Amino acid sequence: MKKYKNIIIFIMAFLHLTAVEYVRGLSGDFGPYFGTGIFSYRPESLMVFILCLIMLARFMQPSVLRDKGRVVISSVTGVLLAFCSVWGQYVLYRTTLFDETSKVLMALLMSVLFSIFTVPLVSEIIGLLVNASSYFEADKGELPSRKKRTLYFLAISFITFISYIPVFLYVWPMNFFGDSYDELLAQLAGHRTTHHTVIHGLMLRKFYELGLKMGAPEYGMQFMTLLQMALMAVSVGLFMLYVRDRGFSKKVRIALFVLFFINPVNGYYAVTAEKGTMGIALALIGMTYLMRFMDDLDKNASVKSKILNAAVFVLASSAGCLFRNNMVYAFFLGGLVIAFLRKGAKQKIVMLLVVFILFGAYTAENKVLIKAEGSITADKYRETLPLPIMCLARVTILHGEEMDPALRETILAYIPESALGEYSISISDGVKARANEELFKQDMITFIKIFIKCGLKYPGDYIDQFAWLTYGYWNPYDAFTLGSTTPYVVKPLPEEYADIKNKNLIPGLEGIFNAFYYDTGRFRVPLISWFYRCTIYVWAVVFLVVSGAVRKSRRMISIGAIPFFYLVTVFAGPLCQFRYVYFNVLTLPVILLAIAEGYGKVSENREK
Repeated sequence: MKKYKNIIIFIMAFLHLTAVEYVRGLSGDFGPYFGTGIFSYRPESLMVFILCLIMLARFMQPSVLRDKGRVVISSVTGVLLAFCSVWGQYVLYRTTLFDETSKVLMALLMSVLFSIFTVPLVSEIIGLLVNASSYFEADKGELPSRKKRTLYFLAISFITFISYIPVFLYVWPMNFFGDSYDELLAQLAGHRTTHHTVIHGLMLRKFYELGLKMGAPEYGMQFMTLLQMALMAVSVGLFMLYVRDRGFSKKVRIALFVLFFINPVNGYYAVTAEKGTMGIALALIGMTYLMRFMDDLDKNASVKSKILNAAVFVLASSAGCLFRNNMVYAFFLGGLVIAFLRKGAKQKIVMLLVVFILFGAYTAENKVLIKAEGSITADKYRETLPLPIMCLARVTILHGEEMDPALRETILAYIPESALGEYSISISDGVKARANEELFKQDMITFIKIFIKCGLKYPGDYIDQFAWLTYGYWNPYDAFTLGSTTPYVVKPLPEEYADIKNKNLIPGLEGIFNAFYYDTGRFRVPLISWFYRCTIYVWAVVFLVVSGAVRKSRRMISIGAIPFFYLVTVFAGPLCQFRYVYFNVLTLPVILLAIAEGYGKVSENREK
């Protein structure tokens, strides 16, 4: 075997390159965008081939292969990554994968060949983490003085806030994108519903009205933007203070803070009116104090410290969920997993109690807001069921004629013909907006039954529909995720309302920003544009959860539970938009910290 090892490695690397060309070829007319011809003029093909040779040689070393945990984590994550790389290209350029057996078999074969690269790639990442583990282990020394801790928190928060100023001056007063314009207009027109979060709509209207009192609505929007920038800066400061209190080395602290600082996504969202931004900043605070609370339980800290950290976790997290309602499911389900993983019945009960208090606090706060605003609950059911609605719509459109007439009529009662006419495979808004909300309220059981029945008969269509609504989240090659960025803009309001006017306060910045942006708002620089793709944020969570399970690290799984369940809610959402995963963007340093902890001293990790 040793005698032929190099030959085997060479052949495997060549086969991987064949899979790369196959994936490129799926793009059809878009081929020039990805490049064509493995062994032609393209230097990147040769680079990939050489890199694959190196990584395979390192992966096949006896010391690596004997590490069963490393091999399992690399294999599971690498194979998933490989399959998603191939499947994602089918979704983008061939519309469907599961309509022909030959397609499925070819995709599986190419996924195997693609994993020749992705498996050793994940192994290399693990190797780097193991080699750097000395930096990850927390110092058990005494905490710095209260004064120094306060100064550290203020300094980090101030630097973070200042980093948002240039983009704020360029956008002044804020960037309305996503549904922000519709939220404000609905509030001004008196059409206040729970279609969007109540608290964000209320804030938009109140700051707009404040601006009117000051002479122009943009002044109020400016205050709202500054408030959002400050909240985000404070959330980063509190997290970095926690990392310092845990005693992590200066190199780890600098690396995590630099990630916050250089990620252009954070600056972009700091100045937008997107409803989730403030809530996600609060969620980062909540997760920070969740980690403090878990630390208290582990080291049996004082009751006062436990109550304080648990209280901040509950208050910050429940308030954050008000801005993005699906986040409450992530905190609730993730909290249940964390409670289950705690050691001893007492700790499990305490954590369960905290989680239920959080859910109760959110429910009570939301009801108070709805009552105070006079909002009318609307679209409660169809807004939470976009994926099942779309799956049934697709099946009805493609197979309606062959269906049992009674079944088809039942489906059309929930999803009328007018809704089917608005069907688009990659977005559910047109269909779910016309679905029968009243019937969902009256008879949800029947809908669930027909959803399951059709799924068992047409599983391929369900999988294809799921893939199209989510491909940008899991497809590493995706460069076209809907709404990844948008131009800085405020739409004009109808004539009866005073308009909000954007003004670039430092015109010299325009040339600088235009050098980094496409006209559509996308970054030109490839390294920076990757920050605006979901790949790193989604797969970091997958890596953490898989690593935690294989290494039997309660701590890793506990930290990854909430971001993981948040992704589950997003995958069940109405379409793929980058703004939906901003929770995972801002909390990426939390995930990386958990990974760093997991690859510190193994014996300590298994105890947690």
